[in-house]
Amino acid sequence: MARKVPPPDFRFVSLVPGPTSAAVTLAASTVGLGAVAATLHRIGHHPIALGLALGLAGAMSAALVLTRGPRGVLGARQVAMIIVPWGVIVDPETAPRILRWPAIRKISVLVSHVMEGGTPSVVASTVVITTDRDVLAGRTHGPVGLERLTANLDAYAGEATRLVAGDLAGNEGFGDGAIEPVVTELLRRAEALCTTSQGAAELGLPPGHYRSFASRVASPETVAILRAALECSDSPADPRPLAALVAGMLGARELLPELLGLAVSPHPIAAAAAKAAALRLGAAQSRAGAIDEVAAFLFEEDHEKLERWTENAG
Repeated sequence: MARKVPPPDFRFVSLVPGPTSAAVTLAASTVGLGAVAATLHRIGHHPIALGLALGLAGAMSAALVLTRGPRGVLGARQVAMIIVPWGVIVDPETAPRILRWPAIRKISVLVSHVMEGGTPSVVASTVVITTDRDVLAGRTHGPVGLERLTANLDAYAGEATRLVAGDLAGNEGFGDGAIEPVVTELLRRAEALCTTSQGAAELGLPPGHYRSFASRVASPETVAILRAALECSDSPADPRPLAALVAGMLGARELLPELLGLAVSPHPIAAAAAKAAALRLGAAQSRAGAIDEVAAFLFEEDHEKLERWTENAG
């Protein structure tokens, strides 16, 4: 049985360009040379004095590098970045470049510590993103809390590339959310499950009145079927987006915990569908998050359709 990988446990990490390796070296060298000059001026040019001065310069240079933050990563391009559960947005304020998890080969976090009462404390973190094309680095004050991401990057990349399923068993994949919109078809299939006799039988919906095949109210059996689909992680295709939309259509508030958990899935379509369904069911945006959070990783058509579907809940 495949290991169930925990979802990302962060929502938003902002990074700014840090100093380059050359800048850090230059700053440290400047301080070091200043130390040499000051020491020679005080104690003269005796060989022993000169050795002490050079040692002092080296110690001060090292101290500068350690106290100002992690060292610049050799060969890395320093950039502004935003890390979210679906990938990385590079240069978000100028010409955004979107990196989904499958495009990233490695993520490393370098930290600088100070001792506070004998206990190490992280004062700055540098995050290094390695792709097939380049190495990017950005930094922030304090810890970044990306341990789960660095440990599960490959699993997140695999989850993000799963085809969306057109059935609740996850046997029928269709479309590819990375290269074409899929939400229109997902909504059509969810509606069919809620309104046709075949869908009613598949969902275990209670019988309807004479104008409909079934009642659009989820029975306990329906909730159990949808919960199993929302927790499915090993089927050929991903049934979670479809199950989320059906839950929203049927008013299945019993599934809000599962939907809120899915809202940070590394799969952008699954996360966006879960957010939309949770909001439609009345979840606070502070808990579900906005669909806009995933917008950079969605087609504009998919984003707009989910927004409209959420707004038209009544």
